[in-house]
Amino acid sequence: MKRAMRISAAIGLAAALTGVAATLTADQSPQVVQVRDDCDPATFNAGPPDGPGLGHICDGDGGTTFGEFIAELQATQVAEKWRFNPDQMSEPRNIVAQNRGGETHSFTKVAKFGGGQVPVLNALSGNPVPAPECLAASVGATFIPSGGSHAENGVMGGDKFQCCIHPWMRTTVRKR
Repeated sequence: MKRAMRISAAIGLAAALTGVAATLTADQSPQVVQVRDDCDPATFNAGPPDGPGLGHICDGDGGTTFGEFIAELQATQVAEKWRFNPDQMSEPRNIVAQNRGGETHSFTKVAKFGGGQVPVLNALSGNPVPAPECLAASVGATFIPSGGSHAENGVMGGDKFQCCIHPWMRTTVRKR
């Protein structure tokens, strides 16, 4: 009888420890941020005057033409399908940004949101002053090609991230 009770207690303890380990693992798993766009390769890859001429290449299969992209920026200062998802995180933890779009994006930590590296997109999005981090030599390490990913470790509450090409693409980590 005592042996059965010890075995039962050991099984209970093992189950409890497994539950604690699973909770710790879940709490420490990285936050995934989807980096999205909807570029139409036929128009985004075309040369001027029909396409961007901004060094952008679209490897995706999106449906937003370059003309629609520019018109939306002119009307609203954002292109809605060019975004970070989520645009706000509730807790500080490591982040993995996954580029699900067709264009290259950056996932750059900035002290304050601002413009990026492309003056015409800065002007159209109402961000005329680039974030200093977007002009730093180190920004290249934060660029993510289509289908790629980028990890950010040591994330803290209040951290801000933006795309240094499309500066309206932003996410913030809430302070606790």
